[in-house]
Amino acid sequence: MEIRVDTKCHVPVHVQLEEQIKHLILSGRFRPGERLPSIRALAGFLRVNRNTVARVMADLERGGYVESRRGSGVYVVEPPAREEDLRLQRVLERVLDVAAAQGVSVEELARALLARAGTEPRERVPVLFVECTREELEQFAGELEEQLPVLVERVLLEDLAERLTAADGPGGPPWRLAVTTFFHVHEVEELTAPRGVETVALLAEATLESLKRLTALPAGTPVGVVGGSRTCMENLCRSLEGAGLDHLEFKEVSVEQAAGVRRLLAGEVRAVVCSSHTARRLREEFGVPEGVEVIEEDRTLDKGGIEMLGRLLRELPRGEG
Repeated sequence: MEIRVDTKCHVPVHVQLEEQIKHLILSGRFRPGERLPSIRALAGFLRVNRNTVARVMADLERGGYVESRRGSGVYVVEPPAREEDLRLQRVLERVLDVAAAQGVSVEELARALLARAGTEPRERVPVLFVECTREELEQFAGELEEQLPVLVERVLLEDLAERLTAADGPGGPPWRLAVTTFFHVHEVEELTAPRGVETVALLAEATLESLKRLTALPAGTPVGVVGGSRTCMENLCRSLEGAGLDHLEFKEVSVEQAAGVRRLLAGEVRAVVCSSHTARRLREEFGVPEGVEVIEEDRTLDKGGIEMLGRLLRELPRGEG
């Protein structure tokens, strides 16, 4: 059985048991219609009080995870699609993937997590994220907020000087760290360093799915790189060039250059690479011919860089930021 409890842990036994059963249901290891072990059997296996197990089953039934059938037992039902449950599952899957990659067993991970349970939760650290376009600013800042305990203030590069001036005062800036992509690190650092704000640069890279589709194209294929603005176009092109796609012939244009976009779609290229937002604009404003493949590419922040930033945040003294 995949359920264990630690009676010496800070976390109450009924909470440990309930959360483990929820996880097994949400992850599909306990399937709808499957009968759970009886209260007596589960209590005996885990060496816990029957009343504790009965309380857990009652809580799970109220939550919509199981149902009691008189004279038959407790059965798993189709779990409710709650956003907080789905978010927790995504977190758990990421943690398990990282643990497996580092050679950490599930048992070791569980013991370490239980050992830390009951300690003071980590504070969310205020950071400044700077990017040159609103589209990528929102995307990259959102990625950080999903993966790290941070409160991200979003600032466009063109507004950075004004925002820093507004933050000047006796208490100093509200952030200890400013985060941006490598393309803008020197511009950001020039403004933040005099104020004691360290700048961290992260790599924005093309997604694996897009790279697979581009790699599969024959050598010499003309491919349009279309950005929502000239800056977006240049950033996307740099990412693609850095991925080693030398066998393709890239043609750059921004949607602001309507005539250039029409020429591309009229036969200059066989495929177009652009963000999902720009792809919608192409379809709505220009129309995409059947013979032109649209490869939607929303660049993502490098996972190794995010892990590095996480380590840096953990090293900050408490209360700073």
